[in-house]
Amino acid sequence: MITIVVADDEKLIRAGIKKILIDNISAELNVIEAKNGKEALDYVNDNSVDVLITDIKMPVMDGIELMQNVRDLSKKPAMIVLSGFDDFNYAKEAISSGVLAYILKPVDSKELVAAVNSALNSAKKIEQSQTELKLKSLIIEGGTGAVDDLKNIKMFNGFCCVAVKILYSASEEKFFSALDPNLCYVLERKKKFTGLVIQKDYLENLINIVRDMGYSVGISTCSDNVLELRKLYHQAYSSVLRSFFAEAGQNDVYTYDADSLVSDFSEIDLRYEKFIAALDLLSENEIKKTMNSLLELDYSDTAKCADSVLYIHDKIVSSLFKRYPKFHDNDTYLYLKSLMIENIAQVDSYEEWKRYIGDYVIYLTQLLIKQQGKYPYITKAISYVNRHYSENITMATVANYVSMNYTWFSEKFKEQVGTNFNDYLKKYRMEQAKRLLEMGTYKVYEVANKSGFRDVKHFMKTFREMNGMSAGEWAKIHSRFTDE
Repeated sequence: MITIVVADDEKLIRAGIKKILIDNISAELNVIEAKNGKEALDYVNDNSVDVLITDIKMPVMDGIELMQNVRDLSKKPAMIVLSGFDDFNYAKEAISSGVLAYILKPVDSKELVAAVNSALNSAKKIEQSQTELKLKSLIIEGGTGAVDDLKNIKMFNGFCCVAVKILYSASEEKFFSALDPNLCYVLERKKKFTGLVIQKDYLENLINIVRDMGYSVGISTCSDNVLELRKLYHQAYSSVLRSFFAEAGQNDVYTYDADSLVSDFSEIDLRYEKFIAALDLLSENEIKKTMNSLLELDYSDTAKCADSVLYIHDKIVSSLFKRYPKFHDNDTYLYLKSLMIENIAQVDSYEEWKRYIGDYVIYLTQLLIKQQGKYPYITKAISYVNRHYSENITMATVANYVSMNYTWFSEKFKEQVGTNFNDYLKKYRMEQAKRLLEMGTYKVYEVANKSGFRDVKHFMKTFREMNGMSAGEWAKIHSRFTDE
C-alpha cells in the first residue's frame, strides 16, 4: 500500500486532493490528512511515508520548516509543494529541500496526478537500488547485516540466482527492457554479462526471454533463505561457465546440479602451490609448465569442468593478484589484464581466458626478473628455504645466508614476495606436510618433523587452523592409498 500525507490548513482542499488521488492513481492508497506542518512531521517521523504533499502557508509549522525537517531524515518521502504564491523564493527553497514538483493553486488534477506518479516511480527506483546494494553486500561480504531489511521483500518467498551471458552489447537494452523489475533485482551488470536474483515463479518467463534472444544462462537452486544468496550466486556463475564447453554457436540453459560437481579441489590447490613456487624462483620454463598444469582440466563432464574453472578463477583473483600489490596497482598493462581475467563471464571461451592468464603471467614474470636485478638475494633466500625447510631455520638464518641486514631483509622480503618471511615459511612447510600425508606412508608426528615442525602439538593446531581439519582427517581423505 502507498502512503501519502497531505498537509494543508484548509479542510476542503485536503479532501479535494484526497479524492483526486484515489480516483486517478492506479494503486492502493492510504491518504493521511494533516492540518499543519507539525501534524505532518509527527506522522512522517513515526510511519513509512511514500509521498508528502504540503502547502507553504500553514499555522504552527509552515511548509518550508516541514520540508527542512523532512529532508534530514534517513528515509524521507518524495515531496510535492502546493502554493497559492507564485513566488520565486518559495520555489527556490522548495528545490533546495529536494522537492520533486512545485504546483500552484488552484490545483490542476492532471498536473497533480502526473507529479505523484513521477514521485512514486522515483521512490520505487530508489528502493530498488537500495535493495540491490543490500543484496550485493550479502554476496560480496557474506555478512548478515542487511538480512532484516530484506525479509519483507515479496520475492523472498522463494528465489534463485541467474547468470546471463549476453552475446551482443547492442541487445542489452532490449534484454533489460523485457525484464519485470518487480520480480527481479540486478546484482551485477557488465558488458555481455548480467547477474540477477529473481522470484522463483518468474523463472520460466525469464528462460523464455533468454532463449528468444539466444543467450546462455546459468540457474541456481531455489531457496527462501537470503543467507544462502552468496552460495546460490556462485551456483549460477558456475552453471553459466558450462557454455565455455558447448559447441560453437550453441547457447543453452544450464541448471545447477550438485551431483555433477567436483567434490575435492586438493589437486588444483597442489598445482597452484607448485605454480607459485615456480614464480618465487623465477624459473621461466617451470612457470610455464606449472601454469599449464594448473589450467589443465581433468574432466569430460562440462559441469565439473566449469566448477574447476571457477575455482581456479577464485584462486587467482583472491591470491595471485594480491601477491604483488606494487606491480598490480601501479602497472596499467598488468591491471588491465587482471580485469580481463577477473571478468571471466564476459569471455567467449575457456581458451580465450587461458590466453589472458598466459599474457598476465608472462608479463609479471618479466617484471619480477627485472626486479631481481635489484634484489637478487630474495630469490636466493626463497631457494634456500625450499632446500632447508625441514631444518630449524629462522629469518635470521636466511638473512645471514644472503648477507643482508635482518631488518632490511624482512622489509624487502615482504615487499617483493607479498607476505612476511615467517608466514611464507609456515605456508611452505604446510604444503610439504600435506604432500607427505598424501603419500600415506608416514605417521603424523613423522610428517611434522620432516616438514620442519619440531613441536607435534603446535603442528596439529596449526594444521587445523590452516586447513579446517586435523592432519589425520586430511590424510584419510587425500591419501593415495585410501580405498575407493
